Amino acid sequence: MKTEELTRYAERALKRHGFELAVNRFPPDRCFDLVARGEGISIVVKTAYDMLEVPRRQLDELYAISNWASATPLILAERRGDEKLDSDAVYVRGGVYAISPTALRRSLEGDPPLVEVGPAGCYVYINGEAMKEKREKLGLSVGELARLVGVSRMTIYSYERERRRRTTPNVAYRLEYVLGIPIVIPVDPLRYRPSAERRPIPEDLMARALGKGILGLVARLLSRLKLAVRALSHAPFDMLVKHDGEMIKVALNVVDKEGYDERRINSTRKFAELMGLNHLVVRTSGCKRPEDVASIGIDELKSIRRPEEFAQLLT
Repeated sequence: MKTEELTRYAERALKRHGFELAVNRFPPDRCFDLVARGEGISIVVKTAYDMLEVPRRQLDELYAISNWASATPLILAERRGDEKLDSDAVYVRGGVYAISPTALRRSLEGDPPLVEVGPAGCYVYINGEAMKEKREKLGLSVGELARLVGVSRMTIYSYERERRRRTTPNVAYRLEYVLGIPIVIPVDPLRYRPSAERRPIPEDLMARALGKGILGLVARLLSRLKLAVRALSHAPFDMLVKHDGEMIKVALNVVDKEGYDERRINSTRKFAELMGLNHLVVRTSGCKRPEDVASIGIDELKSIRRPEEFAQLLT
């Protein structure tokens, strides 16, 4: 499938399973094509024929946006280079899971893949608690099980200490054969959460990187309020802004008279609504005020001195 066909496939599959969603078409080199929210699940999806063709900067922004929105980043693709994606595997690239259309359908139906494929090889996750319980019922010592499976005693101990432990498919198969029970835990690509942004950028460096234009000015003003700022180049919004103490999480557009694009603002509004974020537009002097979206002039933003004042703009 081509990228547009993959997006339509994901849209149909997610809708069939009760997800609310919005398709994103901005900018042309966007880091995500679709956002969706279901029962207890939020997903930010990038589609590509080949998962390796997603540029690194887009991948980083997909990861960062998902992290800030407490959502799952996901690549929906057909291939990894010259290899067709297996429907019973999730593939890892830059901390983001990539899956085939069939794997997406199966995951939505409650039958997610079992194997995780990364740069270092193939792995599965095993249930250490179930493994220990069955070993003790069979009357096997740790050493006996280790000998039967062909691993060390310390390996068995390490598996049993954790609820979810990664190992190779070959070792997992031998464990299941000896114990007589399934112990492999499926890898659900729809419920993965980034733990933290991999390379957080200090706010002052972010502001300097944006330069002396309007984006740099807005970033400096927000940083002065002790707000965390994440600038973006491949999303419909220009920045993500947050402050944990004030529970501020904002998708922010910066617009002027020449660069005003109502389609981007609408795309950001839909994203913010689905992801449970606030949406704010910062306007330059004389710029049109968007409808149905909170907005503030650049001069008014300059007058704000505390994060609490900024938070009041969003209510």
